[in-house]
Amino acid sequence: MCTQTLEIKIGQRCQSKEKIVFDINEIPYQVALFIESSNEVILNNLAYKTLGMKENEVFDLATWRRINPYFDDEVNRLINENAIIDQKIHVVLFNGKHEIMNYSLKRIFSAQYGRITCIYFSKASEKYSVASIASLYSIKDEVAKLRPYLNRAGKVMHEATMKKYFREDVNQKLTLNDLVYYEKELRIIQKAYPLLSFREVILCGLLVNNIDSQDIASITNRTIDAVFVTIHRINRKLNMVNKKQLVDALKELINKERQAQIVNQESSNLTDYTR
Repeated sequence: MCTQTLEIKIGQRCQSKEKIVFDINEIPYQVALFIESSNEVILNNLAYKTLGMKENEVFDLATWRRINPYFDDEVNRLINENAIIDQKIHVVLFNGKHEIMNYSLKRIFSAQYGRITCIYFSKASEKYSVASIASLYSIKDEVAKLRPYLNRAGKVMHEATMKKYFREDVNQKLTLNDLVYYEKELRIIQKAYPLLSFREVILCGLLVNNIDSQDIASITNRTIDAVFVTIHRINRKLNMVNKKQLVDALKELINKERQAQIVNQESSNLTDYTR
């Protein structure tokens, strides 16, 4: 029995008795191909969109490795494993936003290009992302406690680990843009309540998404008491009686804004249709 050979290319598809050429952009999920011999990364259109890049933009591998120094460790695991399936990883995108990604890796061999790593990835669900980031900051606190008990070499390794996994840098503080899953809500809250500080807006964005106070403390790297103090300060600024009233008001604000956006979009579509 003779079977056809499947090839994947960009902007090309055809079919014959000998082979099928399949356009990478027709694959219905995010795909990246890493060609080791040339250090080149090829993305399909869905991958560009998920990574916040423009279509056909060159993937800057050197920058990616600098802001995600641990990702190569995952690729190198393929040396001893045939494939890596259904894993999760915390990454920083080129625009500075943080994401939790689901991914699977498979290494294949090409006579022309040598080793190629096929990467399938997608954004993790919102709730998992919040839990993962909360866990990340909890682990950070535990690792930090080890420093006083380490010798000089241990402290050097400790510092390198903190920079590698937690990006210990004064310029890398948690900001509105870091909380990518809540950015739209945060912008709405910031516009509606200009008296609130960035820290207070971030806390409101987490509250409106039903994140409890303990998780907020972990995500924002603060104590639970500090979170309660901030909620109390927000209530005073906005004339709210308690946390429940604050959350209800925030949810009402977000829902009204979303409904207004839907109405505006429908009106715009109707205008375009009648022209």
